[in-house]
Amino acid sequence: MYRLPVRTTLVQVRQPNGADDVFLNEAQSLDRMLALQWMRRLVPSPAPAELVVHDFEALLLHLRRVQFGDRVQADAQCHCGERVDIEFRLSAYLAGRVPRRPPWVTESKEAGWFGLVESDVKFRLPTITDQLEVAHAGDPETALAERCLRPAKSNPEIESAMEALAPPLSDDVIGECPNCQQTVTLHFDVPSFVLHEHRVQASSIYEDVHLLARHYHWSEDQILALPARRRQAYVERLRAEQVYN
Repeated sequence: MYRLPVRTTLVQVRQPNGADDVFLNEAQSLDRMLALQWMRRLVPSPAPAELVVHDFEALLLHLRRVQFGDRVQADAQCHCGERVDIEFRLSAYLAGRVPRRPPWVTESKEAGWFGLVESDVKFRLPTITDQLEVAHAGDPETALAERCLRPAKSNPEIESAMEALAPPLSDDVIGECPNCQQTVTLHFDVPSFVLHEHRVQASSIYEDVHLLARHYHWSEDQILALPARRRQAYVERLRAEQVYN
């Protein structure tokens, strides 16, 4: 179970299995649409498409922490050409981006909508569906405002309120170049990062199925139904036996 930071409700999250690994391995691109399709497989309720962006990305990071741990290691390239290692812990990253409601923000009678004190402006937090549907608009910012603001005109106070209620999780992280000591910035895009790590792990799925079917005589469906971590435990045991035999 995982408690969504913005909605504050508990959700049941299924761990990826072999069928989910095949799905990722055969995908054409690791984008937000794929992330939504993948999450639909793992989270039956609430519908992932209805989640605000912060909750959607927090759920992705929860899955990542369960599967790979808290520490993130990424790399970027400095303008001098040197590779820069950027390392941080997700627990600390999330602790600095906890949703809060500013005192000038009020809840509207309409579910999911907010207002500003002494103002007629109403707004709601963008969902992952909003984000996907405005991505290819001629003016995405205006298209998003038309969906989430009443009237559809943003201002610094609304932007500040929305950022406090749902801080961006896809954000810049920084490191220092060991060669020239310059600060290097890397954009940490949560969906693509999480999908990439899971796809690297999923790349062995066909070999895993072959090995387990050969030794245990399980069917493909039985193997693909195993949680990924359990499947890997069987595979590691078999490979260890092959080394020592």
